[in-house]
Amino acid sequence: MENNKDNQKYPIPDLSYLRDMTDGDEESLKEVIAIFLDEAPRLMKLMKDSADSGDHDSLKFSTHKLITQLTYVGITSVIPDVKLINTGSSKMSDLKERVDRIIKVVEQSMIYLRTLI
Repeated sequence: MENNKDNQKYPIPDLSYLRDMTDGDEESLKEVIAIFLDEAPRLMKLMKDSADSGDHDSLKFSTHKLITQLTYVGITSVIPDVKLINTGSSKMSDLKERVDRIIKVVEQSMIYLRTLI
């Protein structure tokens, strides 16, 4: 029951940018989604590990890559937080909380994206 409540908190990914980018080709769209589903868990783990250890260089690397991928697959609600981490993680008092929120939103969005491929 709690998962249903969590799903309602987060918007469904907006695939309009990806559809435009792929000229509406469903196979290309599915391929981009599959690549995201493969790469995002590694980037999120790197982001989490980097935040936990205070490695701001690795955090900048992972968030930079994540911004692009999130844009492609329409998980835009967390992009402002990812950008904020990318540019100023060393000054953030709530860094770990923001990272955890980003991960939660992305993981919920990935559940939806998996249904499309």
